[in-house]
Amino acid sequence: MTDSEFLTKFEKRTITREEWTHEAHVRMAWLYVTRNETYRTARNKVRSGIKKLNAAFIAQESRPCGATRPDDASTEPAAESKPIGFHETITTAFIRVIAMRAEPGEKFASFRKRNPDLFDRNLSALLAHYSPAQLFSEEAKVKFVEPDLEPLPKPWLAHV
Repeated sequence: MTDSEFLTKFEKRTITREEWTHEAHVRMAWLYVTRNETYRTARNKVRSGIKKLNAAFIAQESRPCGATRPDDASTEPAAESKPIGFHETITTAFIRVIAMRAEPGEKFASFRKRNPDLFDRNLSALLAHYSPAQLFSEEAKVKFVEPDLEPLPKPWLAHV
């Protein structure tokens, strides 16, 4: 699947749970960061997109009996103060690290090869900056928390 096809599937919320892997999260964030978006715009699209996709997954699970099409159930995010499946600090920190490591004109396969720690489901790229207690705290889930070990790259210094 091309990058454009992948991003369209994500934005239209037609990506399946099976396709929505950790690597897919990183790819989506990398695409927004590298497609001439400002850091703030990329961050907003990533955050909003994940929340909408999570809401779509929840709606699919609670689809009324007999519903067969995705539009048979609402895919709009529920109004919640704490979206299910969303972690503010992990999301924001990943976007900042991705933005700093992205190279202009680089393909995703090359980016992936250069940054294996970003694809480690144990979050080693973030645990270089955060203690587990800080990163997995309740506060860090609902709002961005600065790291307690090593500062994150500043988004305005990113290469793209």
